[in-house]
Amino acid sequence: ASTMATATTAAPRPPSHRAPSGKRSFDLSELPSVARDGISSSEEAMKRRKTCRFIEEAARLLKLPRVATATAMVFFHRFYAKHSFNEHDRFEVAVACLLLAAKTEEAPRKVFHVIDECHKLRHRAIAAGRMSQNSPHHPSSSSSTGSLDPKGEEFIKLKERILLLERVVLHTIGFEISVDHPYKFLVDQVKKLIQ
Repeated sequence: ASTMATATTAAPRPPSHRAPSGKRSFDLSELPSVARDGISSSEEAMKRRKTCRFIEEAARLLKLPRVATATAMVFFHRFYAKHSFNEHDRFEVAVACLLLAAKTEEAPRKVFHVIDECHKLRHRAIAAGRMSQNSPHHPSSSSSTGSLDPKGEEFIKLKERILLLERVVLHTIGFEISVDHPYKFLVDQVKKLIQ
């Protein structure tokens, strides 16, 4: 009986998203960055990988549960399935996705803490040469640690952009904040094998 309940909990996908074999089809050339802005598929994939690494490291620093990290990555990928990388700073979108995922997965963090940790992480990556400063809103070198003054103009503007992006992400993903991750099902299967 529990197997039947598990099978019916997954939301059905519209037929337009499925290939004839029943699997979802995904064409990289149809992504907005590639189709409209001429970014190569390999550059698109590289930006997605690097930003997911950023989300992973930021979530570790914020001590977010693994499911919240995975949810943030899903939100990020869904967002950039509809928007081009040239439209929004991908790291600010990542921070907005982290904030939203933390709330969704019932592990909320204070806005200042999330923004400050992500800002410091990005500042360290720029200082180490692992990230470029070509973003219009890249972190300034206001301090050696990259910490933000919570009452400073830089923090206030960054907070406004992040909170606006959080709403844009919500609209883009159609307020579909429930994500079914495979982890729960994998753990259940492993438990069945062990018994």
